[in-house]
Amino acid sequence: MTQFSFIIPYYEENQRINDQIKSILSLNVEFEIIVFDERHNPANAPELIHEEKSRYIKRAHRNRAALFNDGYAEAKGIYLVVLPPDIELIAENWNTVKDVLTNENAAILYSDYVNIDGDKNEKGVKLWPFKNNIDERFSLGYFRIYRISTLKSYNGFDEHLFHAEEYDFRLRVQDKVKVLHLDKSLYKSIIREVTEVDPALSKLHAPGEGAKGGFSYLFYSQEMERELEQVFINFLKRTGCYLSQRNKEIPYTENDNFECMVTIVIPILNRKRFIKNTVNRVLGGTFADFEILIVDNGSNDGTQDEVRSIPDSRVRLIQHDGTCIAEALNRGINEARGKYIAQLDSDDEYVPHTLESMVNYMESHPKCGLAISYYDLIDIDSNPISGMGIIKHLEYNRNNILRVDGAGALRFFHKKVLQEFGLYNVEDFGNFGEDYDMVLKISEKYDVDRVHEILYRYRRHEDNTDVQRPTAMKVYNKNNARQDALKRRFALNQNGSK
Repeated sequence: MTQFSFIIPYYEENQRINDQIKSILSLNVEFEIIVFDERHNPANAPELIHEEKSRYIKRAHRNRAALFNDGYAEAKGIYLVVLPPDIELIAENWNTVKDVLTNENAAILYSDYVNIDGDKNEKGVKLWPFKNNIDERFSLGYFRIYRISTLKSYNGFDEHLFHAEEYDFRLRVQDKVKVLHLDKSLYKSIIREVTEVDPALSKLHAPGEGAKGGFSYLFYSQEMERELEQVFINFLKRTGCYLSQRNKEIPYTENDNFECMVTIVIPILNRKRFIKNTVNRVLGGTFADFEILIVDNGSNDGTQDEVRSIPDSRVRLIQHDGTCIAEALNRGINEARGKYIAQLDSDDEYVPHTLESMVNYMESHPKCGLAISYYDLIDIDSNPISGMGIIKHLEYNRNNILRVDGAGALRFFHKKVLQEFGLYNVEDFGNFGEDYDMVLKISEKYDVDRVHEILYRYRRHEDNTDVQRPTAMKVYNKNNARQDALKRRFALNQNGSK
């Protein structure tokens, strides 16, 4: 019985199809090979090796979804594998694939792989167990192995989609079937062009792919972003997690009195080089009714003395010596005397009118529990990082926030809203994702608004706190925050919140 149906789309004359076929022929599994000629007006069929093992079909497809659907319709195997160009299989690691798929009853399988550059250097790429992740950026590698009976049961891929066909299919089935990660490299990817990525950009959230690393998703084309967002919104509606109710105003009474308008909370650990510049940018601004709470988590590089040397009574140092960022933030919020809490990282910068603009916005928008501005990226010397431009996060809305990695900076909260949601979750998101978890919670009851001004300067360097976080922590903390939010949103809709 044929186990695997390998589909190879033939796009251009110099494509190394026969190298791909050779790698398939070396497998110790029952297989067939189907080559679809996708070239525009092909004059001749390619000369394929071992024609008895392969079928050539002169048929082009309007998009990948149509290719996948045609592939499994033509296939005689149990599993479908669509191989992109420059992908070759590693025979020795395929010996157990059939048994794993059968024993684990997996409907979708993905694996680790090996990158090979132009100098023949090999680098293994480790992927992560799936855990029902719902964003499109979770990497499943260059191809998946699909059980054909599953494709048929769920009507295959949506041919109206040009960018999100596999993402859409995954969202439709992942809570009903098993998506399995195999911690072996099943293939090698031949890299034709090496893209250099600034290390500070590549490690922003989950491992970044593309020229702009972890920021790359912010530079999708409008068409691609719209399609991905619509696929995700359809998923939320199918699962009863789409929010459509009108939000409430933040409740204040005559008894709500504050000693100042804004408290800026800065958690800090060993930032002697940056902290005075960060604070002086605030002190030199156009708004004066604030305090700055610098919550030190055990610095030993002279940071504390640097803070004490700042001659302004509005700056307070809190010696905390805690274990995580979320704990330090909570300490600052609990001791804050302001109506609003402003987020500021110890190595970043405000612009002169940051506080003035944010206070004016919050005071005139009573349903806004959290306001977020545009920001730009600066290097270690405060110079703009070229090629990035203004980060606007225009893809943000209260539902799409569950798909994207965040809402931006700076973040400007009502103190009482943070208190209402129990402050930051120390136990589950102590050192990463605490802010994202809070944004999700606030968006379920109050407005999270965009202030259309550049009010924050985000410094990127290799010593950034989030750059230093373990990759697995970043992958799964964001995923866990999304899963928690799905449960809350489902409960809100079940309880009749409209």
